[in-house]
This record gives sequence, structure tokens and C-alpha cells, in this order.
Amino acid sequence: MFLPRRVPLGLLAALVLVAGGCADDNDATGPSRRVTAGIRFVPLGWPADLTPDGSIAAIQDPLSGTGDLYFFHTATGVLEYKTQVGSPLRDFATGISATGVVTALYDDPVQAGFWTDRSEWTSLASAYQKGCDADFGGAWDVSADGRSVVGLVWHGCDAEAFRWDAAGRGIMTPLERLGASFPGSPSAPSNRATVIADDGSRVAGFAQTDQVDRWPAYWDADGSGTLLTGKPADQPGEVLAISADGRVLAGTWGGEAYYWSEAGGFVNLGLLPGGDPFFDPTYANAVSADGQLIFGTAGNAFFSVPRAWVWTAAGGLRDLTDVLTAAGLTLPAGTSLTGVVAASNDGTRVLGTATDAQFRTITFVLTLPQSAYGL
Repeated sequence: MFLPRRVPLGLLAALVLVAGGCADDNDATGPSRRVTAGIRFVPLGWPADLTPDGSIAAIQDPLSGTGDLYFFHTATGVLEYKTQVGSPLRDFATGISATGVVTALYDDPVQAGFWTDRSEWTSLASAYQKGCDADFGGAWDVSADGRSVVGLVWHGCDAEAFRWDAAGRGIMTPLERLGASFPGSPSAPSNRATVIADDGSRVAGFAQTDQVDRWPAYWDADGSGTLLTGKPADQPGEVLAISADGRVLAGTWGGEAYYWSEAGGFVNLGLLPGGDPFFDPTYANAVSADGQLIFGTAGNAFFSVPRAWVWTAAGGLRDLTDVLTAAGLTLPAGTSLTGVVAASNDGTRVLGTATDAQFRTITFVLTLPQSAYGL
């Protein structure tokens, strides 16, 4: 089994830019507090996730060769080395809980696992001997309390969505298999559980259909699943984000971002002004403030310059740079925000990728009050 390196690289100071004043803000989870507008940049290119309160960002160094993983403390700007995930060609961190549990596709062969400060890496026991090749699967997300993990496990050459619960038998529980195989294929339809609500009430991801390799899907706590409706059958899509209570889902479908809620069903978010679904597809990667804020990325690195965006019901899809500029912040010369990876539950802290003046991919952490988004 992969044993992470124990020698820390120390506490590193991140590149910091802080601007703007303070504003009272009523978040989605608690009373009014003071939020100082600012943005910090971290010289690492692979942000994975934020804790629900936005206090810690899990960030991987793709250039380390061993997948060095750091915790970035967003209030202080301190970068703290934690462990190694494995080769960045195959392994990567995917989620972080409120308690600091990190999920990942890790080790070689690649398997589903989670890391804690106390126990280092723990492999999730698969119900199957092995996959189509040497790999076993991957853990894609974790609940806020760190006790439920979801992901994909290989059953032969078939991909199954699973849920693992620390209070259960200690093995993966397959979720209901959804969708249909391609015509003539002997394989079962591929399923993956990509995200889990903070409270563990709902899991979401995708299922294969007889026409596309990915179709948005969700599973309830009892393991039963549902395919979403809202787009033509030949348009692929998936769920990439979920609200803390599981009632709002978001992702990409037919090249356009969307969200789905129990109350309103499917809503297409569309594209940024002037965007094209092929050259500038949109992806919703984070849901905050009970679905009032949705963050994501637009663009294709091969055909356009990706841009980070935010959506509200009143403002629609907006370039995130325009929002922070209106709030009094200024990006360093030559720096552009290219995508959002995660956001805190109240939406006041946002984690994403940026490109600096030397065309290097770096990480940004943006702090803005909800009022900056018009809430």
C-alpha cells in the first residue's frame, strides 16, 4: 500500500492580494458576520475542495510527482503540507469534510480511499476482487461529518456507483444501477456517484444511457436512484455539485450549465454572453446559499480562454471577474480567473483556478459578502 511521506515541507506563505472593506452579511447557516472582501493566490495548480465553512482549501501540487497535498488556511494565508496522494498522472484528491477528512483516487493500483491526520490513508474495501485491469475505483466526495464517502468501484469492466458509511459494515454499498447499456454491449451501464450532500441525505453523479455515456442522476439515502429529465436524449450531462441539504443539484448538460431543485425541477442556466456550447461550454461546479448562488467555469482550453462565473436568479450568468471588480478588488496584471472548483456553504468564500502573467495555472481563494452578488 502507498505510504505517504511524513516529512513536512513546512508552513509556506502564499502569494496574497487583499483589498476592499467589510460588509455585514447574513449567510445561509448562521447569524450576521463581518466579511472582508479580498482575494489570495496560491502557487499550486490543482485545487480540490473547500471545507463547508470555507476555512480550509485542499490543494494538490501537480508538479511534485508524488501528488503532494496541502491545506490552505483561507483566513491566515498559511499553506500547510499534509500528505501525498500519488502520481498526478493517475491519482488526485477530490473532497474535504468539515473535520478534515480528504477523499481521493489514490495509490497504485488506483483505489478509493480517504486520509485523516490521525490514521493517514485508509482504503475502502471493495465488494469485488478487482476491476477490468489492476485498478479498483475511486472516492469522489465526502459528507460534512466525514463519515460517508461516495464514488465509483469497478465490478469487472462495469463501473458502479457506491456509498461507504463508517457506521456500516465497513465495505462499499452499491447504489441502484441506473440507465441502459449501449445497444449490443454486454456491459452494464456505467454509474458514478460524484458528490454527496453535506448532511448525507442525497448523492448525485451520472448514469450511462443507450445513447450517451453520461446522464444526470441522483440517489437517495436508501440507495434508490432517479434519472433527471430536461434535455433531449442525445445530449450528455452529469451532476457536478449539490447543495448542503441535497435539494439543489447542478452540473453540465448538452454543453450548458443547469440546476435542478425539488421545488422547480430542471432550469437551464445557458452560456455566458456571446458563448457557444461547443467552444464555450459551461459547467456548474458549486452550489451555495441554498441554491441562490451557483459557481462554475465556461470555455474550452483548446478553443477559448476559460472564465470563472457566478449565477443568481436576478443577475443570471456573470463573469466572476466583473463581480469582484465591482466590489472594489483588482486582479494583478496578466492574471485571469479561469474556473471555480468549490464554494463555502454560504458562498462568501470561493476556490478556483487562475492563470498568472507567466501563463502558469495557480489557485485563487476569493472572499466576498453575499451582498456583492446581489443577495
